[in-house]
Amino acid sequence: MRSLLYIFIAVLAAGMQAAGIRDLEERAERGDAGAISGLRDSAAVGNARAMNYLGFLYWQGLGTRHDADSAIYFLRKAADLGDAKALGNLGHLMLIGSEKLPADTVEGIRLLDVAVEGRNLAALRELADLLDHTERYDTLCSGGIKKIADAYSHGYPLKYDYKKSIRYYWRAAQAGDSVSSRIIDETTQMFPDILRECLN
Repeated sequence: MRSLLYIFIAVLAAGMQAAGIRDLEERAERGDAGAISGLRDSAAVGNARAMNYLGFLYWQGLGTRHDADSAIYFLRKAADLGDAKALGNLGHLMLIGSEKLPADTVEGIRLLDVAVEGRNLAALRELADLLDHTERYDTLCSGGIKKIADAYSHGYPLKYDYKKSIRYYWRAAQAGDSVSSRIIDETTQMFPDILRECLN
C-alpha cells in the first residue's frame, strides 16, 4: 500500500511539473521575462523540455530577441538528453539550413529518425514527406539522395532500414544518379517484388 502511495505522489508531481512548464511556455511566448527566467532555471537543472522550448523561442524571436546561437545551444542540449521534440526541431533545422546551422541532410534525417522513435509525430510527418513526395527532392541533388540511401543501407549514421534505403535509391535513380540506378536494377533482378514492397 505504501509503495502505491509513493507511485501516486510521483505521478502527481510529474503532472504538476509538466503543467508548470506548460504555463511558463505560454507566458514566455508573450514576452513574460519571469517566465523566460523560469524556463532558463528549469533548463539549468536539466529539464530537456524547457531547453527545447528556449531553443524554439530564441529561433523564432518569440518573447525574446532572435538569437540563433542560443537556439542551437539549447536545442542541442535537449537533443543530447534524448528529447524527441528537440531532436525533431534540430533535424528540421539541419534539413533547411541557415547561416548559423549549415544544411546537413543526412544528419537532419538521422535526428528526425531518432525523434520518430521517441514518438515525435511532427518528425514522422516530415520524414514521410521526404520519403513520399518527389517535390521535396527538388532541393536535393541525386548524390545527396544517394547518401541518405547509403546511410540507411549501411546502418550508419542512420539506423539500418532496407525499405527506406530502397526508397531513397529509387528516388536518387529517378533524379539521375547512375550508381543508384545500377543498385535498383541489380536488386530487382534478385528480388523482383522489392520495389512494390518498399514503395507502397
